[in-house]
Amino acid sequence: MRTKAMLFVLVLLPIVAVIIAWGGVASADAPAGFTMVAENEHLELYLNADIVEFAVLEKASGEMWFSNPVDREQKETVVGGVNKQRLNSQLTLTYFVSNQQRQMDSYNDSVLLEQHEIIPLSNGFRVDYDIGKKWLDTDYLPLIIAEDRFNQFLDKIESASDRQFLRKQYALFTLEEGYVDAEQFSILGVDLPSLLGDYGFNVSENFRANDKRRLLQEYLVLIRDGQGYESLGGVTHEDISPSFETPTLMFRWNVMQWDKDRAMQIFRDYGYTPEEVANDHLAYRAVPPYPDLRNFEVSVEYVLDGPSLIARILGESVVYPDKVYDPVEDDYVSYPLAQISLLSYFGASDSDSEGYILLPDGSGALIYANNGKTNATPYTRSVYGRDLSASPAAEYSSTLKDQIYLPVFGMKDGNKAFFAVIEEGDAMANLQATVSGMRDSFNKVWPTFGFIPQARVFLDAEGELIHLRRLSLNMYQSRPYRGDMTVRYHFLTGDDADYAAMASLYRDYLVEQHDLKRLEPVSHLPVILEFMGSIDVVRPVLGLPTNVVVPLTTYHQAEAILESMLDQGISEIIVRYLGWLKGGINHIYPTRATLEGKVGSSLELQHFTGFLKNNGIELFPDVSFTEMRRNRAFDRFIGFLHAPRFLNRRQAYINVHDIATYQPIAARQISLISPAQFPQLIEGFMDDYRKLGIKGLSPGGLGHQLFSDFRVEPRDLVDRQEAQRIITEQVERMTQGGTELMMDRPNAYLFPYTKYIVNAPMYAHGLDIVDRSVPFYQMVISGYLGYGGHPANLADQTSRPYLLKMLETGSMPVFTIAEAPTSDVKHTDFDHLYSLTYANLSNDITQLYEEANQVLADLWHLLIVGHSRLLPGVFLTEYEDGTAVIVNYNREPVEVLDMEIPAEDYVVTTAQRGW
Repeated sequence: MRTKAMLFVLVLLPIVAVIIAWGGVASADAPAGFTMVAENEHLELYLNADIVEFAVLEKASGEMWFSNPVDREQKETVVGGVNKQRLNSQLTLTYFVSNQQRQMDSYNDSVLLEQHEIIPLSNGFRVDYDIGKKWLDTDYLPLIIAEDRFNQFLDKIESASDRQFLRKQYALFTLEEGYVDAEQFSILGVDLPSLLGDYGFNVSENFRANDKRRLLQEYLVLIRDGQGYESLGGVTHEDISPSFETPTLMFRWNVMQWDKDRAMQIFRDYGYTPEEVANDHLAYRAVPPYPDLRNFEVSVEYVLDGPSLIARILGESVVYPDKVYDPVEDDYVSYPLAQISLLSYFGASDSDSEGYILLPDGSGALIYANNGKTNATPYTRSVYGRDLSASPAAEYSSTLKDQIYLPVFGMKDGNKAFFAVIEEGDAMANLQATVSGMRDSFNKVWPTFGFIPQARVFLDAEGELIHLRRLSLNMYQSRPYRGDMTVRYHFLTGDDADYAAMASLYRDYLVEQHDLKRLEPVSHLPVILEFMGSIDVVRPVLGLPTNVVVPLTTYHQAEAILESMLDQGISEIIVRYLGWLKGGINHIYPTRATLEGKVGSSLELQHFTGFLKNNGIELFPDVSFTEMRRNRAFDRFIGFLHAPRFLNRRQAYINVHDIATYQPIAARQISLISPAQFPQLIEGFMDDYRKLGIKGLSPGGLGHQLFSDFRVEPRDLVDRQEAQRIITEQVERMTQGGTELMMDRPNAYLFPYTKYIVNAPMYAHGLDIVDRSVPFYQMVISGYLGYGGHPANLADQTSRPYLLKMLETGSMPVFTIAEAPTSDVKHTDFDHLYSLTYANLSNDITQLYEEANQVLADLWHLLIVGHSRLLPGVFLTEYEDGTAVIVNYNREPVEVLDMEIPAEDYVVTTAQRGW
């Protein structure tokens, strides 16, 4: 156990000694109760050691951010008691007792108990927390004790009244040989003559017979519980031998609670510990107090690094009760630590705040401060989407359309804001947010890190009870995550305190970290064409239903389509080709780059790639390394070996849902491929793929699907953070080998290896608490990566709103096309591709492209530096050269900024100061 004496909170230490210990000086800017503990050219870090809260001062602006809400005692009106005290905490731990979720926090369960230590660092400080009350207050009170031991303790008490009070709470007795009490009594179920033998129960107090009987009975109860007997009749003559000829004190059974509390406090104040209580009880074979095993240890560092603050949970410092012996249960128990929430109240704004919370949900989402949605579900989503291996999605939800792609979050409060980047443990993190009135009186956003991921597993069983109540239990990852959990907080003020500045800050951060390169200017806006090469369908063959491959676009047909587009003046074309591998879109296990013959031969592919090269068209054939949609008998994929495991240890899969019922279609489950197989699988495929001489590749869901492999053996487990590392390493090897990548809505960790992005998120698809979408994703990658959204011909909206969204976000047009008629996909697993045929789409493609090209061709390579909502349905996007694009989604014209924007139209102008 760490030392429980707080380093800088000893009441007797003068404040000067505290300052000297930090090597710092008092500052005029320090809030009351705070001391400056670190400083650099940009920031000052202050600490209130009494409750372990801190504040960060930005020198240039004089603005300050606090780890906990300011004036919370007065402004908190929703909760009280322990929940109000939780506003003082920096950590919240979520753990499980059996299947029941419990929580502790760093203030109520550590700081208040003085179970923490503050360690100075050169540029900040570290806090070592012991979280969890080891001993109850009653554990400090001996229920039975030898008189001489008791008197030794009384000698330590200075107050005569306290000594007298404490002695009155105890009754003195002795088991004396040959003693005969004139008053006879009995105890139900106890043979007193056999138990006492030649000894008599001599009570020194002036007790009646009933009181003597009760005193002896309470003594036997202590022995019964201590020895584990089922009844008082189990107590033996030997068990009571410690009282033979030994004056013994028993705590009276009829003491009032307030007197009991005073007695406990006296024992605590004069250093009598539960360990001593245990020794005194064991001397009489009585039940000792047992420590509460629900104790956790966590260390957190707070350090200044340039213009930012770093908060880091040290992964190796985390200790939780794992297979510890519980003497009460006489068994080994565990209390799995599922999650750790970090700085839940950092920068929290109150009910008077004007601002918002920024979340990277889909394209980006804003939650307005004090939006009144107190009955909505609090925001909580996993960074980088659901862990598909945790459990299958039982029902369809709109949140499955998109996910969190960026490990960031932020909050604006008036003229200041903070923006946070999760640097370590990002794959294990969830983002959470609430508004004022929902759980307390403050608006806040924070990260929660999974330490031991868990899922509730429902048992398959039959019986009357099961029909009434489904039985379930928790299943856990076989080992905890042991990496650090690090968040970097940036600070913004004045005109820079908005989500546009946050996007610029994060973009600069990525450029610095990964040396991203700017896009080159182009004369024409590129367009992405997704060719559907082939699909598999079930058709009768010799009277038997057989899965066969049907070509939708051969290489020769794709060449003809591209020639048509070139003839129409569309020259900057990027091709993504799906369904070219053996088996079609649902291709075979990709150990090699085996062509689907119905799309074309290797010679036809060579001719096609030659045509593309001659016309400056880039090609990115698509392959899936994460999903096994077709499993043939002679493939190398063996589910038992190559599929990841759910937390229930079954082979993991993805559910395909019926949109009409929202329920999964059992016959269309898609197997997953374990991240542990990626190195061998991808390297083998790439060795064969490079022989085709194609420079580009589209690695399917590898960009956005991040999942674990919950194997039982810890050495075989691949947690989500490790899966991210494996994917990043494999993608890096692809690019080091000269391959250029088109990613399908990639997560941020793959930006450095991406040339083009397809299906970039255009909207937020979060919960009801979200107020509106913002193109944060596009603002971050603008000027560095080419990106397009969902295919225009398969979009939810008509072509006009789609065009406006392209112009608002600076996106390339994307189309999914095929030569075959759309009827070829009707009543198949691909009927969502309801508008494919190029012949029917040609005019729409040309019209949409020409209009987008007029606006975006000159803006393709520029940074988006500003974005704002001018009116409901009216948005302004500003580029680094001063160009502003204003779009009006409304069905009526609007007047804004001294200009009229027609209905469902746009205006390109020059940004003016003061907009």
